[in-house]
Amino acid sequence: MSKSQTTLKEKQKFYELLKSGKFADMIKESAKQGKVNNSNEVYNVIKPLTAQESDVEQFWVLFLDAKNNILEISMMFKGSITSASVYPRELIKKVLETKAAAIICCHNHPSGSPEPSSEDIELTFQLLIALKSIGVSFHDHSVIGDNRHYSMADHGIMASLNDKYNRLIRG
Repeated sequence: MSKSQTTLKEKQKFYELLKSGKFADMIKESAKQGKVNNSNEVYNVIKPLTAQESDVEQFWVLFLDAKNNILEISMMFKGSITSASVYPRELIKKVLETKAAAIICCHNHPSGSPEPSSEDIELTFQLLIALKSIGVSFHDHSVIGDNRHYSMADHGIMASLNDKYNRLIRG
């Protein structure tokens, strides 16, 4: 067997293990009390978790304490190939249960494109309003595609939505 065939078989075996979910529990457990310092680190934590069912949208949340240590990572919602219903009320219940001071949301796009849709941005604003109303920070919402991600914080969308919220509150 050639070296390239061996490497290909190893990659296939690794991918099968990744899809089996064996790594997901290890990642969720080992990430607790760890920190994520940027959107690339968030992507590196969440991407393997979405591999189990990469053909459907999954909405993951990192619940953080006041020092941005990870308290918990949960798949909050799962949908179909093109969408997942996200319920702000259920997210708020989990925020209160975990005693989170902040969150980071992530979801995958099975289509492969990490560009957020207008619905993704609208949902992000709805969640921001709900979270701010109970004093919880919403750091980022990342969209994961084929080996890439789009961070709304890195692209200025979170800052823009925070400005929009502040204007709305001031009247």
